Amino acid sequence: MSEIPAQGDTIAGAGALAPRVVRGGLWVALASYSSVGFGFLANLGLTRILGPEAFGIIALANFVSSLINLRPKSGINQAFARLPEMSGALAGTHLALDVGAGTLTLVLAAAAMPVLRAFGYASSVAWAVLALAAVGVLDSVMGTAWVLLDRELRFRDSSLVSIAAFPLSYLPAFWLALHGAGYWSLLAQTGTYSLLLLLGMWWMARRRLPHIWRLEWRFDGRVARSLLRFGVVVGAATMAGLFLTQFDNFLVGTFVGLTVLGFYDRAYRIAQWPTVLVSGVVNRTAFYTYARVQDDPARLLKSVTMALWVITSLALPLALAIFAAAPDLVALLYGPKWLPAAPFVRFLVVFSLLRPVLDLMGSLFVAVGRPKRATAVSGLQAVALAVVATPLTLLRGAVGTCIGVGVAFGVGLVAAYRYLRRTVDLSLYGALAAPAASTALALAAYGLMGRGAAIAALPLVARVAAKGGLVTGVFVAAMLAFEGRTTVERLRYVWQQLQPGR
Repeated sequence: MSEIPAQGDTIAGAGALAPRVVRGGLWVALASYSSVGFGFLANLGLTRILGPEAFGIIALANFVSSLINLRPKSGINQAFARLPEMSGALAGTHLALDVGAGTLTLVLAAAAMPVLRAFGYASSVAWAVLALAAVGVLDSVMGTAWVLLDRELRFRDSSLVSIAAFPLSYLPAFWLALHGAGYWSLLAQTGTYSLLLLLGMWWMARRRLPHIWRLEWRFDGRVARSLLRFGVVVGAATMAGLFLTQFDNFLVGTFVGLTVLGFYDRAYRIAQWPTVLVSGVVNRTAFYTYARVQDDPARLLKSVTMALWVITSLALPLALAIFAAAPDLVALLYGPKWLPAAPFVRFLVVFSLLRPVLDLMGSLFVAVGRPKRATAVSGLQAVALAVVATPLTLLRGAVGTCIGVGVAFGVGLVAAYRYLRRTVDLSLYGALAAPAASTALALAAYGLMGRGAAIAALPLVARVAAKGGLVTGVFVAAMLAFEGRTTVERLRYVWQQLQPGR
């Protein structure tokens, strides 16, 4: 077997890149939205079967798992993905490092069980941590195949696997939930999904990337050091990011209680819809675009501008609809017993508006080889969250935690923008002025009309639709008034990239 660069993994030509990214982004969107849609319906069923404590156990276990999970801290996926050429040593080394990190994490989880019990946590939390670590081993075996597909811009293939695996993963979850298994039903869904992804991604990589298998896969210490040198910096940012998204669960679960954490977790899931539906789709495809055009400032600026436009145009109206309809939305989705989650939804969805923008900037910093900037931003956010949210939680409970989360996101946005100006010549004020003004008008419209007697008298489903439709309609109308020509031009550009032959 020859140790030569894989021909299919060289940087794509300028003319071919944009259509591949746009089409790939649509496949990622399809996979994401189908998973979110099915997961949304499935979790509605599980939420009505299970109590808040089951979700609180998993939320707290996820925080502990994020602390001991070595895989994201190594950062090797990003280090692997941004390299322009493929070799057997690179693929083999990545696989060995990833599996090694997953296995060591399982050992750490087993060692953490008596420690958690000694600190007074329920045995259910300790067992959930161990189960999540075992699932992580499956993910570590699967990871190389997924990165190989994505770095070749084979988003369609990886998306098809995800689309097929996700619905099937809920079959054991529902069976266990209906038979009284509690939080184990949620763990069963996670484990089944990881197993199906493992099988599907490697099968797809074998079929779609034949040139990869002609290489001599092997572990190379020099390549490992190179991956880890870049990766640990990215991993530090990832660790801070995980801390940022999970520390609030620790605060609520430890100082307020698992039942309240269950309410908080369900509220957080609703508030994260803009991030899940928009940011995750855009940034996954945008990362590979940034990496490929990082030496072309004009194309890099255009890529960042387009990504930011997509995020603000889609995430903001969705967040506004959630904010306006929060109490009715919680009652409609989860039932009256979950109404204590409604105030948390409104707090968290406001702050979640900053998350997609921060994710975009972090993805950009890593893709262009400046991971320390992403690390610094995430580190500042983590410090702000710990310093502000901890005393507020002790004073105000879960509401104090929500306020602390908002302060942390604000600190992160200020820090990230300073680094952004050093990376691309983009004015964040110019990019966000129209969306911000449109948001203000939408909220004003809700304040004037959204709480009136006419809407309050509507049935529950109609109230949700009316409130969400009101703020969304005002936002879209305002955006067209402020930036109508720009919006049309960008939509035309996206449409052109979708045409056959490009």
